[in-house]
Amino acid sequence: MGDGGAGTDLRSFEGRMIDDRYLLTEWVGGGNFGAVFLSEQRILGRPVRRVACKISRETGMTEEDARHRFSDVLRLAEAMDGMTDAEARRHLVHVYDGGLAHDAGGRAFLVMEYVQGTTLADQFHSRRTVSAKQLFTWARQICVALRGLHALDQPLLHRDLKPDNVLLGTDLTVRLIDFGLAARLLESGTVPGVAGTLTYMAPETSQGESVPASDLYSLGVLMYEGLTGRLPFEHLVPPHELPDALHGDWLYRRKKEGRAVAPPSRLNNTVTREIDAVVLRCLEFDPARRFRSATELLGALAEAEAGPRRPPPGANALERAREQAAAGDTAGACDTLRGCLDSGAENPSPAVRLALLNELAGLLDTRGDPAGSARRLAESWQLVRGSALLRTRKERCALLTRTADTYRRAGNAYQARHFEDLLRRERDRG
Repeated sequence: MGDGGAGTDLRSFEGRMIDDRYLLTEWVGGGNFGAVFLSEQRILGRPVRRVACKISRETGMTEEDARHRFSDVLRLAEAMDGMTDAEARRHLVHVYDGGLAHDAGGRAFLVMEYVQGTTLADQFHSRRTVSAKQLFTWARQICVALRGLHALDQPLLHRDLKPDNVLLGTDLTVRLIDFGLAARLLESGTVPGVAGTLTYMAPETSQGESVPASDLYSLGVLMYEGLTGRLPFEHLVPPHELPDALHGDWLYRRKKEGRAVAPPSRLNNTVTREIDAVVLRCLEFDPARRFRSATELLGALAEAEAGPRRPPPGANALERAREQAAAGDTAGACDTLRGCLDSGAENPSPAVRLALLNELAGLLDTRGDPAGSARRLAESWQLVRGSALLRTRKERCALLTRTADTYRRAGNAYQARHFEDLLRRERDRG
């Protein structure tokens, strides 16, 4: 079968064998560079797996030409070879093989993992807005990929993170793609040069200096867009007469002025204040005010998705009683504490119960009820005895001393002697 040269319509390559190992079974897409085919890898004549085969339109290429043409994918392959983060590798596309196909006119080819699916851009377009739950699933996976790239011995910055460059498999699992603008971090801690798509570009990148937090900024823009169906800075529109080359500087100045971005929750009722805080922190103008790393952002995403932390049972009653006491309503404070301790409804943990008992004992003593106070202190001892609630002998002795003294002031000599005896035993334990 004749090759036909560089002018050949690459769609005609369907059904052809490349390098005697790859059967091009189905056209996937093409561009100026060439085309991508769903292909069948064969070993010893047997099909072993489906792969994506990327073939150059240009013929008669040299290895140097091929390295230049596929520099982005080779950069990713090199990064993944040095990556120990197995979870991050799952969210990047694996590169298997490549070379010059002499049976296809000397075209360069590259063989990669085949991921059937769509892009995040397609999902955003079809859904208009994405629920916070789904968006955070994707954001976590993107962040895991960034964590792996940024943790390399010489960190790799993507520098062009946007919805078009996030591939979603049929199971909607993320794969980060298009490393054409990716670059290694220099010893200075930055990557020089303006790179990326202005809409998703961090302010410092538009000024020719990228840092790891620049990728997190782009992720913040992506999250905002997914949650709201809008870009966070779409209200900043350069003047019509301003040349395109100056748009980056114009936007940099306007962002530096601190023009407020509406929280995503105003446009999506599935977004909580905690989620607002994470997204808006990613969009901080100053990189130092963003998350320090992809790992830190992952933690913040998990906390935001979990929602506000609920205080342990009984903690609200303790706080409310302290506020009442501070306002002079000690009777109300005592009622609040008794209600929590005696109703059994809240079932506080032993540690919170101990705090409630001690708080109530102190208030009762203040109100001239040492007998009631002593009874609550005795309950505290029953809770503490044989447990690790009070870890030191000093703490246990202090509780026993207080209980014995309070019983003596209440006129109950029998209980006072009993707790004094327990105090002596505690001191004699070594």
